Amino acid sequence: MTSSSEPVEITGNELVHVLRTPRDQFMVLDCRPFLDFSLAHICESRNVNWNSMLRRRSKSSVVALEWLIPDKALLGRLRRGDFALVVVVDERSASAAELKSESVAQMLLTALLNEVQTHICFLRGGFEGFSETHPELCYTSASSRLSTVEPEQTAMGRTTPTYDRDGPVELLPFLFLGSALHSGRRESLAAAGITAVLNVSSTCPNVYEGELQYLRLTVEDSLGADIRACFPAAIAFINSVQQSGGRVLVHCQAGISRSATICLAYLMHARRLRLDEAFSFVKQRRHVISPNLAFMGQLLQYEVDILCQG
Repeated sequence: MTSSSEPVEITGNELVHVLRTPRDQFMVLDCRPFLDFSLAHICESRNVNWNSMLRRRSKSSVVALEWLIPDKALLGRLRRGDFALVVVVDERSASAAELKSESVAQMLLTALLNEVQTHICFLRGGFEGFSETHPELCYTSASSRLSTVEPEQTAMGRTTPTYDRDGPVELLPFLFLGSALHSGRRESLAAAGITAVLNVSSTCPNVYEGELQYLRLTVEDSLGADIRACFPAAIAFINSVQQSGGRVLVHCQAGISRSATICLAYLMHARRLRLDEAFSFVKQRRHVISPNLAFMGQLLQYEVDILCQG
């Protein structure tokens, strides 16, 4: 238990001083929806996700910290008291006193005060207030805009789709989504810092085998394919790459259906997201994604399994 039953409220200027201390001495937890967080957040902060299905299931019960923090490593550090200070941030609340009991911020504060032996703070004015006064300390994602450039003509007379003109898209700092074209471009892989490739196809070659770490999941883009059976192996591979400090590109032929499905499943599992939340997040970054109907049905079934855990 902490020495206080109430969080300490701090201002944006006080948070600035916190952010200038050594990184391993504090943690900023952002309670806003995952999509909002992915577009803009305080540098070095971590997102706390609490989807609507779990919220409905939690009525009249105490919410455990493990339900709010899907990252097991971070959860362990919080419970061990590795951080001298933990700061909770929501969208714009002026004080902790005005938080509703069912709000993510209030549930997180309660769980932290019950389970963590460290100083717990709440940021007055939330992310909105802080980002207005200290934008230089906030990350803002480049919005996904459709390019107006005409497709590139290749030497073989084919055209490179506009959405493949650049490199693979970053979904998480260690997770990238792209096409077979990206997987064969050494410069694109190097620019993104790719160290591993998850090839979700039966025909695309592992171009740089011997240089990069590969996993092939043989899946056809058909209504009869059971891509859900590949989720555990894909998630384990992506996690292993992350834990080793690497970065993984997930691709199929076009980067539209099979590889997108794998990335959606990973986000749902790792971030405990609803399918519609994960889909919107990925769609913002690679607008052409379109898992086939069978894959979408399997993702919906997977959503029920994921969100009913815990």
